[in-house]
Amino acid sequence: MALQSLQPISPISLTLLPKGSTAPILFQLSSSIRCSSVRTTLTVSLDDIPPNALRRKCDRNWRGGFSLGVDLGMSRTGLALSKGFSVRPLTVLELRGQKLELRLIDIAEKQEVDEFIVGLPKSSDGKETPQSNKVRSVAGRLAVRAAERGWRVYLQDEHGTSTEAMDCMINM
Repeated sequence: MALQSLQPISPISLTLLPKGSTAPILFQLSSSIRCSSVRTTLTVSLDDIPPNALRRKCDRNWRGGFSLGVDLGMSRTGLALSKGFSVRPLTVLELRGQKLELRLIDIAEKQEVDEFIVGLPKSSDGKETPQSNKVRSVAGRLAVRAAERGWRVYLQDEHGTSTEAMDCMINM
């Protein structure tokens, strides 16, 4: 897996109403988070927070959270857990829409996950497919829910990963 091909989810706006306040706060969730309805501006660059696997590779002492790999299929969603070295299959879900998103958040909380790596399917020539659009849609909604907890969502180009996995199994 090429870590450089991980890409954060596209910009999303999120409006929050803090308890006891009548003024909503608008967060622009993209390469930075901006608070537009208060006097101070909070900016956090997602570029400053690399994926867990890259953080572990750069700093052997880093003991951060887990990554949850999400493989969205037409009828099932496969999940795998990683701490940056090896990947462990977790489960297969047969849920769709909001139920799937809520279950992913629930699993992430129980497994101490702090980032999602969502596989982005592409055709053999590397172009996006109709399934790619569905994956981007689910990943975008998941990103909103994850951002509420301070978690990240990345898209990973899946092109050629099945062949790569088969080659690894044959060479074991």
